[in-house]
Amino acid sequence: MTDPNPRHALYELACRYAQAVDRRDWQQLATLFTPNAQLSGPAFSFDSRDAIIAGMGALAHYELTQHHVHNQLVTLGAGEASVETYGIASHIYVRDGQKRKLDWGLRYHDRCVFNDSDSDDRMWRFASRTLLVDWAQDLPLEG
Repeated sequence: MTDPNPRHALYELACRYAQAVDRRDWQQLATLFTPNAQLSGPAFSFDSRDAIIAGMGALAHYELTQHHVHNQLVTLGAGEASVETYGIASHIYVRDGQKRKLDWGLRYHDRCVFNDSDSDDRMWRFASRTLLVDWAQDLPLEG
């Protein structure tokens, strides 16, 4: 991610997070966080990149997920950014033999940092990411 426009690069970071989670590509996901990153949300909190990756095992409950990244607000500082990203996450799972879809209207509050110490690894990364679920809808999946 070498986009010289930080707003574009930060949006791409959010999209790459969604892609890595939905594909269960934990190696790719790890590249998006600093080593001491924090990830928290309803009923979970992880305090390192390794703990974040290990914690993603909780997604095994779902047959698949699909994250949609929507609007994003960015406040830039010197090598840092505060970011709020809106989205919808769909979770497909089976309960009592019935396939269901759990949708979350969500926001992520992020603190991102830019690594420019290594010319081969110049990119934005999550230093902290907090998931806020504004609403949820859980319905039988038809079709």
